[in-house]
Amino acid sequence: MVKWMNKPESLLAAAALGLLGALAVLLNLTLASCQNSAAGRVGQTGVHGQPLARAPLPPPRQEFYGDRGPDLRVRIRSGVNSASIAAPAGEALMWPGVAWSSGASARTLRTAGPVEIRLVGGEFVLRSPQGEARVNAAEGLWAAPMPARSGSTPMLTLDGGPYPGKLRIVPRSDAAPGAFDVIEHVALEDYLPGVVAKEMLAGWPLTAFQVQAVCARTYALQERGLSLLRGEHFDLESTDRDQVYGGASANATAQEAVRTTRGLVLKHNGVILRAYYSSTCGGRTASARDTWPTGRGYEYNLAAPVQAHTRPTACDISPLHRWTVTRDRAELEQRIRAFGERQKLLVRRLRTLHSIEPMAFNADGRPSRYKVIEPGGTWYELSGEELRLACNNSVPASAAAAAGVGAPSAGLPIVDRKSRVHSSDFAVQVRGNVVTFTGRGFGHGVGMCQYCAKAFADRGEDWRTIVLRFYPGATIERQY
Repeated sequence: MVKWMNKPESLLAAAALGLLGALAVLLNLTLASCQNSAAGRVGQTGVHGQPLARAPLPPPRQEFYGDRGPDLRVRIRSGVNSASIAAPAGEALMWPGVAWSSGASARTLRTAGPVEIRLVGGEFVLRSPQGEARVNAAEGLWAAPMPARSGSTPMLTLDGGPYPGKLRIVPRSDAAPGAFDVIEHVALEDYLPGVVAKEMLAGWPLTAFQVQAVCARTYALQERGLSLLRGEHFDLESTDRDQVYGGASANATAQEAVRTTRGLVLKHNGVILRAYYSSTCGGRTASARDTWPTGRGYEYNLAAPVQAHTRPTACDISPLHRWTVTRDRAELEQRIRAFGERQKLLVRRLRTLHSIEPMAFNADGRPSRYKVIEPGGTWYELSGEELRLACNNSVPASAAAAAGVGAPSAGLPIVDRKSRVHSSDFAVQVRGNVVTFTGRGFGHGVGMCQYCAKAFADRGEDWRTIVLRFYPGATIERQY
């Protein structure tokens, strides 16, 4: 559900960010989401709350949308070294500008079987039933479905999964030799069913799916506007760094939710809202301003509808409404130090953990900042999301070696679900070498709570009432 220090964690895992004036105009003209993320004190944040480093915004531009909404650029593979693209049986794919070794030559060629793609020595190498082809990686590579004789346009598949848009292959020299991204160009309304079906649990009521559809549309549109202005080669990740997207979805409830809310988004003072959401609030809401950056380019995190407020809650149906996890103290110290080193925070100096205590609370009584305390009384301040991310932080071998004091040379992987600190709302007890976290909720807790939405829907409430409860002061408006 959103990026940065703590992405919005989706329901699936639980059962699951110019200047104000210029940015407001931009987001209102061009364009907005969010569950539980994980990152540090860096740029923009996704629906789940992950941080992304971003440059200042250039001047806004105006554009207009059709019935399917604007095209999105969704990164569905990141830094991979191979991919297989195909069309349904009996259908074909178009490869603009590709000439095959079989002798076929045309500006746009069709292939009838799967095409295996690799990046070798600055060239994309394609192997298919038509033979082999090589394309200068600097020119880029596209694959698109060929319209069928029936007039319909079949969906292509990537590594066996169906996608409704066309695909662009982009080299990633910054990632590794031979690495590339696969970016799907897809209409917003065609993209949304694949998000709603992943962010909601199968069998949940249509009303809850409609709430999710409006939040996901709002987030995607706002994020697209920011990405375009910054000149990035994609708008959204297909993971919980933005919103979980699984390609085309046959889920009838997700399709109906998108259809019945088409073009509707959340706005505040005429500007598209960054509609954060997460799996389970645990009974206490969080503030975007406490969770993610609010400086230049991130003023949207100051919007009133995404701040903590007391509201009815009903997520006690979530398996992570309350939780307890235990961690090894030395291992936790290592993770916190490594996070501090990565984010250039003073907590990187932590030697021995004595206790962790809340030092500030938001308007709904949820801890927003914590003290990480050493035996001598020295303490380090972290936001709730920073601390959660630090506790779940992976530790590369190089960082482990630099940390000294018993740090295993192999480093530490990201923690598994069983021992993960699920939210930033917790109490901590340190006894000897054991650290016990007793917490509530799953994800960052800002904006919509998916399990609350489900429970409200079960009570018979309509989706508009539910949405506006999560974002008080916002309005639901038609963008296209």
